[in-house]
Amino acid sequence: MDKLESLLDILSSDREYEKRFAIAKVSRSCIWCGEEAVEFRDASARLEYFVSALCQKCQDEFIGRAKE
Repeated sequence: MDKLESLLDILSSDREYEKRFAIAKVSRSCIWCGEEAVEFRDASARLEYFVSALCQKCQDEFIGRAKE
């Protein structure tokens, strides 16, 4: 199973997602990699964290944003 499929499994599992999302938000970490999520490229990336709890690195990887 590749990384994207693993992420989709987490996001589609209500119980697992809720647990990981809550932990990520309280600890200001990434729902996927667990690393600190405090620095973002711009307001749009910060908003994406609010919605998905993905750090900037994982947003770049999964969403495919171009690196500046």
